[in-house]
Amino acid sequence: MSAKWTFMVYVAGYNNLTSFAGKDIAEMRKVGSGEELKVTVFVKRLEQQAAHRMVISKDGKNELRENLGGDVDSGSPQTMVDFIRWSKAKAPAERYALIIWNHGSGWDPLDFDELYSSVKSAGVSARELDARGSSQIGRSLFKPTVEAALTQPNARLRAIASDDGTGHSLDTIELGNVLKQAHEVLGRPVDLLGMDACLMSCLEVAYQSEKDVRAVVSSEELEPGDGWPYEKILADLRSNPTLDGAGLGRVVVKRYVESYKHSEDMWPVTMCAIHSAGIEPFATAVDAFTMALRRVIKDDDVDATRLLRAHTRSTRFDGELIDLRTFCEQVRAQPFESAVKTAAKKVLDALKPGGDFVVANANLGESVEHCGGVTAYLPAPTDEISPYYKDLRFAQRHGWDEFLRSYRRAVRGT
Repeated sequence: MSAKWTFMVYVAGYNNLTSFAGKDIAEMRKVGSGEELKVTVFVKRLEQQAAHRMVISKDGKNELRENLGGDVDSGSPQTMVDFIRWSKAKAPAERYALIIWNHGSGWDPLDFDELYSSVKSAGVSARELDARGSSQIGRSLFKPTVEAALTQPNARLRAIASDDGTGHSLDTIELGNVLKQAHEVLGRPVDLLGMDACLMSCLEVAYQSEKDVRAVVSSEELEPGDGWPYEKILADLRSNPTLDGAGLGRVVVKRYVESYKHSEDMWPVTMCAIHSAGIEPFATAVDAFTMALRRVIKDDDVDATRLLRAHTRSTRFDGELIDLRTFCEQVRAQPFESAVKTAAKKVLDALKPGGDFVVANANLGESVEHCGGVTAYLPAPTDEISPYYKDLRFAQRHGWDEFLRSYRRAVRGT
């Protein structure tokens, strides 16, 4: 007999978040699996000799547990696909959530040689880096081990699901391929893709898998190391098993932000859930907005300066990920012609929670109080545009990459 939901959690904990992995699995065991809700977990942790797949039970009693050995690579796409296939076989359901638990860095597969240069210049060894680990570390930009950086200086720093033992992780394109395979394995789109990781609420990430996922929930900002409150999320789902993916995403947003309401030392905190069906119409609205901007900055240094001013006054994460709501608001605050302001307003309207695109959005902290839940890649016009950006589906199908180049030319004159 199938459950209403299977909640699949892929815990890539073979890194400096390993201590939080055990805590979160303990939270899941407080609810466990039942007739209508099954909870499955893949976990690989530093302190364990082997990776495991489990169907989580209440208090861990009589838990179905499979030992996968110590050589499993949690950063491999195949490992994640195998876990999804295993979950369907051991815990079939009408709906499926896939939660990826790890570090995150948004869409951007930054070059390893940035890390390589910083490691070499600082003279930091792998042993020293491990010794500098702290329980206070957040789920910040994914960094592989120093050993990997020193031995693979030309490799790519990936976006999510890192394994420090192998130096591997999943970038945005690979994650999209995994979700396509998940669609095939499950016979339906994943009902909710959740990323318990930092900086993953990017338009580029969501767009990569729009046909294979029904809803997405993730954070614009860095996440505190404690991550999601799994006990409360699962208890809500157990009490309301008829929720669809968007409804479960709304629960995650509510419970996540509530869990940090009285922990101001961990602010800022952000979380947003979106409908995948709304991604394409939203991207089209963004296209109209950037086309209007490209037209006015093409031959007008004054408008280029206005755009630069709007950019610098907008909320940014990790330097190059710009919150689209504050960006559009700042553009509307500049004396651009009406066509630009009208196009910006349409993007803002599409970002309103409860609409066809944004299911729910919530923030804590003054620096993020006006954020709309979704970012896009916008480096400073004085910086180089990532050579990898053109590989993303969003860049190939929409005009944001042309906007990046036009903006850079308008400000730099090149």
